Amino acid sequence: MIRTIAIAAAIAAAQAAQTPPAVFRSGIEVVEIDVSVTRGGLPVPGLTARDFAVADNGVAQEVESVTLDRLPLSVTLLLDTSASVAGDRLAHLAQAGEGLVDALRPDDRASLITFSHLVDLRVPMTGDKAAVRAALHAMSGSGATALRDAVELALSLQPHDRTRPLILIFTDGADTTSWLSEDAVVDTARRVGVVVHAVRVESDRFLDRLADSSGGRTWSATSDRQLRELFTSALDEMRARYLLTYTPKGVARAGWHELKVRLRSGRADVTARPGYFVGAASPSGSSRPR
Repeated sequence: MIRTIAIAAAIAAAQAAQTPPAVFRSGIEVVEIDVSVTRGGLPVPGLTARDFAVADNGVAQEVESVTLDRLPLSVTLLLDTSASVAGDRLAHLAQAGEGLVDALRPDDRASLITFSHLVDLRVPMTGDKAAVRAALHAMSGSGATALRDAVELALSLQPHDRTRPLILIFTDGADTTSWLSEDAVVDTARRVGVVVHAVRVESDRFLDRLADSSGGRTWSATSDRQLRELFTSALDEMRARYLLTYTPKGVARAGWHELKVRLRSGRADVTARPGYFVGAASPSGSSRPR
């Protein structure tokens, strides 16, 4: 896919309605939040709905259910293949991607998008792990870096199903040629409600903002050999997340809803997306979160 087509698709998707981070049961909104709870860097196991406190626009909500590692994952690998990655780094990157694919379970799916100054959907979301492995080993490095444009495309292609979506980014440098601004892409991430993890070589403000807006994390790679370990860590972190659900009460209005998630007792690091959007009310009177 040439860059012009890819970015046109991304811009069109950004202007269209995004995948709602909620499901609807008999007209009632059910908001879902992926939540990471760690203590000393390790996941905290065994938590239930009674352990969590959730506030939606400052209004306390009743957490109805908490599940852990039950739904299959849909993982989008978004990999930098610019000129700076060519050579040994690209070989290690392919091995890291293959390690992640090998760690997927039978009902998990994956897709592969690469980016340089071109953004290329190499493999659409699929359960065919062999196709993703083959595409990983067919990668080559050349050109500049269109990170923001690539992220926008990845966000626009997230599945509309009951899997838990994750975008895993690798880049080794700063964006040099994207058309889209940081603010535009971060706004899309906030609306879509997909967890975004990033493995990077250099610090990057955009990736920090992207992770914060999606409830994800960033990892710093100190060597190319570390990439495989970090990719696997990102997948493990996603599997260790709790999925909280609640039906919003006392906050029925359109616009941005700020979320606060904490434990009722005990100290731990709790990471979740900062909020969600609700669209304008429908003719039936209900509003749709985005």
